[in-house]
Order: sequence, then C-alpha cells, then structure tokens
Amino acid sequence: MTQPDFDVVIAGGGMVGATLALALRGSGHRIALIEPVAPGQISQPSYDDRGIALSVAGVRVLRHIGIWDRVQRTASPIRRVHVSEQSRFGCVQMEAARLGVDALGHVVIARELGSALWECMQAAEWITPLCPEAVTQLEQNADLVRVQCSAGGALACRLLVVANGVDSCLRTLLGIDVSRHDYRQTAIVANITTRQPHNGTAFERFSPTGPLALLPLDQRRMVAVNCVSSDVASAWLALGDADYCEQLGQRLGGRLGGFSQCGARRAYPLQRVVPDRQVSGRAVLLGSAALNIHPNGAQGFNLALRDVAELAQTLTRGAGMDPGSATALTEFAESRREDRERVARFSHGLARSFASENPLLAGLRQAGLLLMELLPPVKRELMLLGVGLRGRQPDWVRSAA
Repeated sequence: MTQPDFDVVIAGGGMVGATLALALRGSGHRIALIEPVAPGQISQPSYDDRGIALSVAGVRVLRHIGIWDRVQRTASPIRRVHVSEQSRFGCVQMEAARLGVDALGHVVIARELGSALWECMQAAEWITPLCPEAVTQLEQNADLVRVQCSAGGALACRLLVVANGVDSCLRTLLGIDVSRHDYRQTAIVANITTRQPHNGTAFERFSPTGPLALLPLDQRRMVAVNCVSSDVASAWLALGDADYCEQLGQRLGGRLGGFSQCGARRAYPLQRVVPDRQVSGRAVLLGSAALNIHPNGAQGFNLALRDVAELAQTLTRGAGMDPGSATALTEFAESRREDRERVARFSHGLARSFASENPLLAGLRQAGLLLMELLPPVKRELMLLGVGLRGRQPDWVRSAA
C-alpha cells in the first residue's frame, strides 16, 4: 500500500476545520489543514466581525482542546434568554441558574476566536497548515484519498475532512446530493449600542419576516442578527444608522430603551442545505458543508463543535488506527445522527412556524409560549436543547472538566 503524505487532510481552515485540527492532538495522526484565505484578511469569511454564540456544550469543547482560556478573556456571558413574538402576548424567559450553570453560553467575536485558533495551530507540531491553498480535485480508492491542490501539488491521505463551507465544491465531487430550502430571508448582522444595560440577557424576537436576535457583548454593546425578507434587505441596508437603530427598537418592542449607535452591517442570505449523507468512502463532511440551518437559536456552529468532539474522540481511541476506515466513520456518523436530526428539525420548524401568519397557528404559538413559561419541565427540555446538553452527546460535552 502506498504510504500517505498525511493521515488526515482537512479542507477548510475556518472555525470548524481549525478546531478539529487542534482536537486531534495526541491522536498520533499527521494533519494537513488546507485553507485558501489567510487569517486576518478581510475576505476571510469565517473570521469576520460577527458575534458567535457559544453554548455550554460549545464552551466545553473549546475547553477540552485547550483554547477556551484564550477566548474567555474577551467573551461575554449569556446569563438569561428572553424569547417573544412581535405583536403577540406571551414570552419565555430562561435563566442559567435553572440548569445549575453560570451562563447559558458566551458570545465571542469570530475574528478573535479565529485569531486564537490560528495562534494555537502555529505552535502545534502535529499540524501542517497549507495556506493560501485549496483542494481542486480528488479521487479515492479503498486505501487512500488523493487530492489535487490549486498550486499544482498533490497529496495522499487516509481521511479527507471536508469543512469548506455551505457551497462546498468537494461535496459535489464526492457525489453527495443535497436538498435545499430558501427561507427568502437575509440576516443583517451588526454590533449595536443599547440605551439601557442588557445585564447579560440575550433576546430572540420572532416575526413573520424572520427573527431578531440580540446577543450581549461588553457594557451596552450587543450583536444584532436582524433577519428580514430578502426582497427588502437592500432597503434595510440603505437606512442611515439612526433610522436603522429606530427600526430595530420598534422590532424589539421598545426593550432596552432602544439603540443609540450601530456599527457596520453585513448581509447573509439564509438557506437550509441538507446533504443526503455525511460520509462518502474515506471522506467526511463537517460544519456547514455537512448541514446548514437557519440561525434561530444559534445552533449551527455549536452543532458542528459537537461533531468535532465526537470525530476527534473516534479518531483517538486506538494507537495506529486507520482514521478513514469504514468502521470509524460509520461509528461517528451513527453516534451523531440523533442530535443532528433533532437540531435540524427544531431549527426548520421554528423558521417555518413563525413565518406563517395563519391565525390558528399564531394562536398555537402564543399558547405554546405561555405554557412553556408555566411548565418548568418543558422549559428545561428546551433549555437543554439550546445549550447542547440534550440526548446522547460526546464525552467532552457531558463532562464539564
């Protein structure tokens, strides 16, 4: 059998790919991480100024790979979450104390998380970063995957991890079909300043045109994820800062006293992309290449971190194991199926339900919010789902150590 250049090649050096590379410390595998855009460049989509909400489970994964201490210095805790629907009565308020944790999650700026990940990778002797570089072609047999790179070189590996985004060309080359759903919504993301202290509270405000999520940062700053109908997104982006703050204040129902300042706005069209399988031969999909969902509930990246934890655990269980073996990859995919399907159904169901203006469905939503607030066991189940602790989870998630 031909000796591979690397045991594992990770195509995509964004937050998911970089986290996996660090998580494989101690596995004995030689890792190559291939990324076309260097960190720090404004065109690097994974490491921009977006606020990323890390759940309890997500924080535990970062702690286990040894990076949380670097990130925590600038992270902002989420002490409570307030969920409501525009122009409707009823709300759900969730507090960290109900789960016996200090925070339901933390908010970090993507650029700062990316910087910490790359600093750690540069010091990791088991990782060979290839950047700027991209995988353009691939072929695989029973023993190896061979990848062709944009600079003209070629590499052989025993496992290819595809983590290069929602529109992954490698997923297509692997022959993996996807189902797509266009939500006809665009998320407009910006940092804003509130007139009143947020006290560590995150808000999710649903409306037929899409949810408005507010994530706490330091002092009176927050990250606003404003989901609007795509056909009016350009009009929202064209508003002056003062008018934009006024419109956001109205969407939130006057809470926090409104907003006094708005930073640069970025727009992200929203779609659901579900591949028909996560594993193809010696290749496995991770991150948004494996599943892209609506941002309501901030589930996407946290789900990917749990995938990373399970895959890393699978690949470090035996010395000298073949990381691309059918046994290892089947075990990984089956262990993650329940959690992935549950989160995908939850996210899609929320998006479809709150987009409907059917009076009967609106009444059911309102009753559901009221009942959830009145029934602590039901609220607890929702909270466990939100923080990534419901059902079977990787050892790194179940353990707070």
